[in-house]
Amino acid sequence: MIGNVSISIHELLAVARESEGVKAVKGDAILCEKRFAPDTRYMVEFLLLEQKEWFGEKGEYHRYFLTKEAYRELIDLQNQEVLRFQKQALVLEGTLHYLPAQAFVRDQE
Repeated sequence: MIGNVSISIHELLAVARESEGVKAVKGDAILCEKRFAPDTRYMVEFLLLEQKEWFGEKGEYHRYFLTKEAYRELIDLQNQEVLRFQKQALVLEGTLHYLPAQAFVRDQE
């Protein structure tokens, strides 16, 4: 526990990599400000299956902290097979609550 935020071993490893300057994941850092923003509801890590100008090259791994609206946009991209979720979590007051793989939404509403 750091402050009031519970941190998993995976998150600690990500922090260690980032502090050493290793950028294994594109997008948001694991302890970025967006994680603690009041409207942030999801964290998603995904593999890019198609090259897209706004994300980058096919095969790149990304992490983003998202609002509900931005999360829905990524679900649409996953349904179009542009990307594939690898990890996702609900974000509550900066704490990540990881969802099991079968909870990865492929179609919503």
